[in-house]
Amino acid sequence: MKIYIAGKVSNNSSFGTHDWRDGFCGELAKLSGLNLESLDPIKVETPNMLAEDVFAKDCYLISQSDVVVVYLSDDISVGGSQEILIGKYFNKPVIGLAPRGGKFNGSSRKVGGQIKENYRDPFVFSTCDAVCDDVADVAQKLIKLNNGELKTKALNLIADAAKGFEKELKK
Repeated sequence: MKIYIAGKVSNNSSFGTHDWRDGFCGELAKLSGLNLESLDPIKVETPNMLAEDVFAKDCYLISQSDVVVVYLSDDISVGGSQEILIGKYFNKPVIGLAPRGGKFNGSSRKVGGQIKENYRDPFVFSTCDAVCDDVADVAQKLIKLNNGELKTKALNLIADAAKGFEKELKK
């Protein structure tokens, strides 16, 4: 299974290294028992290192993957959220790893003047096909995907959400 792992690239990431995907993919393979091939954007050279080239490379790698896994660390950059939608554009299953208690999953957050307990980020939970608390749960979702048991959302989820909200406004 070809896997594109999105997430913070910098040495300043929560993993402390730019090449954290190797260990992460290895752990997923061990926990799932699946043969995983990492399509690591850091390991594929970008010819001119222009922003457009980096974007094109990541789009290509996502298009070649069987699944996109997004590590939603509290310090994730904007690229990770874009890679979720690029995955949906290419009809790829997207699994989010959003640690419990982090800013995307299960934290307390002030929304509309009220404190929301067990906050679930609406953009993450609406666009990802599964959101997991830990690596073991991601491995289980990969097994389900491999067995054809993981239901995936298509890009039309965006238009459907807009239409659904429009209907609510007209009530």
